[in-house]
Amino acid sequence: MDLAMRDKKAIVTGASEGIGKAITRALAREGVDVAICARRKEPLERTAAEIAKETGRKIFPIVADLTKAADTGSFIKTAHTALGRIDILVNNAGSAPGGVLEHLTEDDWAQALQLKFMGYVRCMKHTLPIMQKQKKGRVVNLIGNDGVKVSYWEIAPGAANAAGQNLTKSLASQYGKDNISFVAVNPGPVRTERFIDRTVSLSPAGEGAMGV
Repeated sequence: MDLAMRDKKAIVTGASEGIGKAITRALAREGVDVAICARRKEPLERTAAEIAKETGRKIFPIVADLTKAADTGSFIKTAHTALGRIDILVNNAGSAPGGVLEHLTEDDWAQALQLKFMGYVRCMKHTLPIMQKQKKGRVVNLIGNDGVKVSYWEIAPGAANAAGQNLTKSLASQYGKDNISFVAVNPGPVRTERFIDRTVSLSPAGEGAMGV
């Protein structure tokens, strides 16, 4: 399928594995050059080399911790320089501790908000001025479905996701005049490496299985 995206330039966060890696591969197969980030250098560079070899597109691996404002600013600046422009931003990086209210610590709540919500805020803060100058851009925010449904056992990520959902709608209203569109994608459980590791650790039999 040709989605008319050849030679577009994209950024994907949290792209060393899982959903972010799959999004990067899908974009590259459509002819898009992509700058990707993650906190771990080795898997990030391995993913970039793998997808570049498979698709023939330019994949730029940039190590960054999006809980840090300086890292985020440097990542977007480096990605913009490497790509030449930014047509698409895919915010995907982020996880948050699960658990019910009485078991969550202050640090758990801070972790949930710092990466899953503030990481998105930081990336958009640095990217949207670039898109405004270009007079065009597309932002895709990966927001778990706990942000749009009741899930008391995942209340911290759910709260961060709900904030992200509202933020996406608010920015769409603000930046629509600049020809910048926003979409929130709300996936349920996906069988990624992190999901498998988590189900294995929670399973009494030590066997991971897909669940909802």
